[in-house]
Amino acid sequence: MIHFNPDTRTFNLVLQSSVYAMQVDAKGRLLHLAWGPRPVAVDELLSGRLRPTLSDHASFEFQTRRDEILTFGDTTNHEVTLKANFTALPDPLPAGDAPHLPIRDVRLRYVSHEIVTDAQPGFAPTHGLPTQNGEPRETLRIKLDDPVQPLVVTLCYRLTPAQDIIERWLELENRGDEPIEIEQLFFAALHLPNGTTELTSVSGAWAQEFQTQRERLPIGRRIIEHRSVQTGHAANPFFMLNWPGQAWEAHGTVYFGALAYSGSWQLGFEQLPSSDVRVHGGYHPTDFGLTLAAGAQYKTLALICGVCDEGWGGVSRRLHAFTCERILPVPNLAVADVPAAPPTVLAGLSLNEETTAVEESGTVKRPATAAGRPASAHYRPILYNSWEATYFGITEQNQVELAQKAAAVGVEMFCLDDGWFGGRRFDVAGLGDWTVSPDVFPNGLEPLIAEVNRLGMDFGLWVEPEMVNPDSDLYRAHPEWVLHFPGRPRTEARCQLILDFGREEVVAYIFNALDSLLAQYNIAFIKWDMNRNVSEPGSVVGKAIWQAHVAGVYGIIDRLRAKYPHVAFESCAGGGGRVDLGILGRTDQVWTSDNTDALDRLRIQEGFSLAYPVRVMTAWVTHEKNHQTGRFHELSTRFDVAMRGALGIGASLNGLDDAELKEYASYIAFYKRIRHIVQGGDLYRLERLEEAGASTILYVLPDGSEAVYSVVVHSHKLGQFRRMVPLRGLIPSATYEILDRFEKVRLTATGYELMVQGMGGDEDCRSGYSCTLHIRRLEAGD
Repeated sequence: MIHFNPDTRTFNLVLQSSVYAMQVDAKGRLLHLAWGPRPVAVDELLSGRLRPTLSDHASFEFQTRRDEILTFGDTTNHEVTLKANFTALPDPLPAGDAPHLPIRDVRLRYVSHEIVTDAQPGFAPTHGLPTQNGEPRETLRIKLDDPVQPLVVTLCYRLTPAQDIIERWLELENRGDEPIEIEQLFFAALHLPNGTTELTSVSGAWAQEFQTQRERLPIGRRIIEHRSVQTGHAANPFFMLNWPGQAWEAHGTVYFGALAYSGSWQLGFEQLPSSDVRVHGGYHPTDFGLTLAAGAQYKTLALICGVCDEGWGGVSRRLHAFTCERILPVPNLAVADVPAAPPTVLAGLSLNEETTAVEESGTVKRPATAAGRPASAHYRPILYNSWEATYFGITEQNQVELAQKAAAVGVEMFCLDDGWFGGRRFDVAGLGDWTVSPDVFPNGLEPLIAEVNRLGMDFGLWVEPEMVNPDSDLYRAHPEWVLHFPGRPRTEARCQLILDFGREEVVAYIFNALDSLLAQYNIAFIKWDMNRNVSEPGSVVGKAIWQAHVAGVYGIIDRLRAKYPHVAFESCAGGGGRVDLGILGRTDQVWTSDNTDALDRLRIQEGFSLAYPVRVMTAWVTHEKNHQTGRFHELSTRFDVAMRGALGIGASLNGLDDAELKEYASYIAFYKRIRHIVQGGDLYRLERLEEAGASTILYVLPDGSEAVYSVVVHSHKLGQFRRMVPLRGLIPSATYEILDRFEKVRLTATGYELMVQGMGGDEDCRSGYSCTLHIRRLEAGD
């Protein structure tokens, strides 16, 4: 609910268990009043009579006012949300003012407000696919303007009350005749209570993403950031903040936020000498530039934020529910009539010379549920990816053999990885030439896809559309199409360069190339990869490339999804390098990390789960000797870790004997029985690695009827006994049976017993021990 008191000019944004309040003061400034949990049984509103006591007379400190938008003008000593340059002098020029330009001063004052239900932040998905919950939500739009300069800024607050979440973004408008240069632009500024200084975030690197870190904010600024055209491995744009030592998994008031953006970003945490805590999030200021032309409007993406009093676990469940209900697209799994792409030639490069399998009607029939899944299912299929089985040694025959074995063990989606196109026999050539290589597939992909579909599986394909190898037909034809600065070196990484998505013709070329593949072949899944950071960001659009590249990626995926609504997409960037709430608005899952070592994955997946739902977290079972770390892990450990997310298989099935294949089939059948709970339940982290040397988690359906219990021991000291871990989220009065992978009942107990005493049987277990159990409520008479 959004309430405005015209007498006190106070706004109350009332959510399920929290409230956000602000007020317009006598000078027209929009001031922050409060944000935090509220008594849910009381229908009171904040009147605005109680205001924070802020002194403007402390020695040297006179900029502590909590403006809802901090502009360079009202604020110069601390971080700001918006910094702009005006090139026109005020008319008339006040007496005594010098006519020096530009004017680097912004003062915004209240004009009006409105409450709407159709507002969208910048870069919102345009693919047209629905979300799980499409009910309209209220958005408060507060218009402010500069009394002297022609800049109008609208602050937007979209409410999702059920998850206590507010989406914040800005809308800028230039109502003048001269352009306005925007030097710095965050999506929002957040004011937190004094002392909210314990920060939880994730850091990492390639193959070690999502490493949880916790620290105390200093006086000054702490920055989390990534400077490239994807989200990054070293950090991820989400955070949690609480009073030090006063929050844990199940208790404590925690503030949280996440950026819905996949480009160059920054989160800044600022503790003033006065102990005020502010959070700034949005576009990275480095190399940022935005020219707001005369009459132009610009809309930022969203900073998603909230507060809850149920600890870090409560934050995660809110973000998971919000993402599943409001962010993730619901794929159209009905049979699709897909218009065939006409042959396209761009600058001498034919994009679909092989498009021959088009029906006379001009459409390609696409049964999107080849594996027999119900069309209403939102859960991710079990995937087999052939990368670690064959790497670049792809042949039609070895892929068919792998597909046959994958189908036999219960796989539902077969994905062909790198090496199928152009001159791509190794990683030094071929990127950019997105046509099927006749050297690898003399008959095209048709025979392989036909066999995959005959076996009851859908077919998926790996692509890396943003990249080009210098050894490629595309680069030889268009060397100017890559990011570079004239006369400067072009730094290669992995023998590849990044295409300039600031060029419309480049975006068109990539869209047409992928469109041609989807039109010709029965492809149900695209694994979209991206394997390097930016070095020389030179583009025809200048500094705007940081946003233009993201807009290009989003736009291509949105157009493809609109045209091929049955095709699912996975976001991959050398592992978990593009995971955020922006890319999740147009993809179905993400590749969490290139590191598939089961024990390393424990920590990666635990950090991932702080912000993102396991429904989108792809997790593979790979070889006994892991290809990344060289460590050996038992099959049970590898499956128990991978079954915590969207299960995939990456091991070479050709290297397994019949007994091992039977074990794979058994685990896959077990996962199918519990998938709806893992991907559709509420997640409780019962034990974290940092506290117990083990990860124990529980997935519970919202009605408490079923749950999945999973424990994996990372390290354990001999002579010590592990505690029985109480469960959560069950119905205390209900009776449950606990079943193992073979559907054998291991235990029968009440929800009360399980929630008070916990699950027994794991007390004396070694490092590497793992167990997954299915908990099912017994109905009366069972």
